[in-house]
Amino acid sequence: MADQAIWSEAREMAIYRPGQKVEIKHRLGVIDTVIAYDPMMVPPVMLANDPQARYPEELILVSQPTIAFDWRHPWAKITNHPQIPTSRQLVKA
Repeated sequence: MADQAIWSEAREMAIYRPGQKVEIKHRLGVIDTVIAYDPMMVPPVMLANDPQARYPEELILVSQPTIAFDWRHPWAKITNHPQIPTSRQLVKA
């Protein structure tokens, strides 16, 4: 039973990660951002623009577009930046 509680807590931490957009159920239409999930606090979810911490049951997740991930450069966002020339490419001036 304890293992199941730990799994549930880890799952919530992954879902309510900082930056996740949420909507408070009793204030529909108002979007807020999760700034922290602290399993040692009750309630555990802290929001950027709400002074009161919230329980996950009070929140609706707002879907966010997925971000492409380049495993060779995990710190870089994939955008339409010009390629950096390599020794095999001609540099256009």
